Amino acid sequence: MSSKHFINDPALLVSSALHALTLTNPNVAVDAANKIVYRRPAQHHHEPAQVSVLSGGGSGHEPSFAGMVGPGMLAAAVAGTIFASPSAEQVRAGITARVDSRRGVLVVVMNYTGDVLSFGVAVERARAAGQAVEMVVVGDDVGVGRARAGKVGRRGIAGTVL
Repeated sequence: MSSKHFINDPALLVSSALHALTLTNPNVAVDAANKIVYRRPAQHHHEPAQVSVLSGGGSGHEPSFAGMVGPGMLAAAVAGTIFASPSAEQVRAGITARVDSRRGVLVVVMNYTGDVLSFGVAVERARAAGQAVEMVVVGDDVGVGRARAGKVGRRGIAGTVL
């Protein structure tokens, strides 16, 4: 085994990182098939129902979503592959199976085309199944400047963290 690489297998990078997160944070679990990190249900006491907040996006530059899952923060984060949005089915699984939806679900999405499409389709499918779910798209990016923002759109980097 070589000691030159931090990553054992690039094809398994995202899955390995999500699994590692569960080893360092006892409050989260991972749905490996759908690349969803979600809050573990409370074991010892009943928490009052509240709106669950779900976010996510492609892995790579902004892998912050999975790290923001926990009490008082995100209920779940859906990860795509490197530089690619998660599929609508992955997101739908997060909305319908991995969060407490008794008080509804708020989906927070950065303004990337693939994320808006995948998360939007998932939200519509969840609504069609009778779930109370809303989506907000964050577009606060100042990195592209005003001239380029008209062409590529403001993506929403800092606002999703705040």
